[in-house]
Amino acid sequence: MTFIPKSTGLSLAKPTTPPPLRWRQARYFVSTLLQFQIYRTLCQAAGQYDPQDLSRPLHKCDIYRSKEAGAILRQLMEKGSSQPWQETLQQATGESRITGSAMREYFRPLEDWLRNENLRTQEFVGWVYDGDYCKQSIETAGLQVFGGFYNGDVSRKPTTLTLIVVSSTVWYHLYSLYFM
Repeated sequence: MTFIPKSTGLSLAKPTTPPPLRWRQARYFVSTLLQFQIYRTLCQAAGQYDPQDLSRPLHKCDIYRSKEAGAILRQLMEKGSSQPWQETLQQATGESRITGSAMREYFRPLEDWLRNENLRTQEFVGWVYDGDYCKQSIETAGLQVFGGFYNGDVSRKPTTLTLIVVSSTVWYHLYSLYFM
């Protein structure tokens, strides 16, 4: 399967295979955060959004025909892949890290409405905390933990070998999640 559209007239000597699904999901997630972050910067440049002014929320921003926003977008696109993305993001937005704050700002009116609606209707969102989530989960699943807190043996400390086994298991699962 190739990713080159047929309309371009280009062909490859050997077909490329798509990246694993997890990588595509990660790229989609990161690109969504970047879209909101760049959009916030473009709206601020266009004078359509001010975080301190509640009368101009981010979700009502219109950057159409804004020369300032266009200049930032042009600067961003001209770089291409010629430099690390962190530098490009820093030059365009003034931030060198990807954050979800712009997405939260965009959806803040919805979040406020949901919070108020839940208060009005007395809806409870979340889980009831019984004092110890892990204990309840272990007991509900019918599991027993030997040498740990939940079977009453609080005096025994985990050994180094136990920590190595646990950490290697965690690293294996992380590795298999992203690379297998």
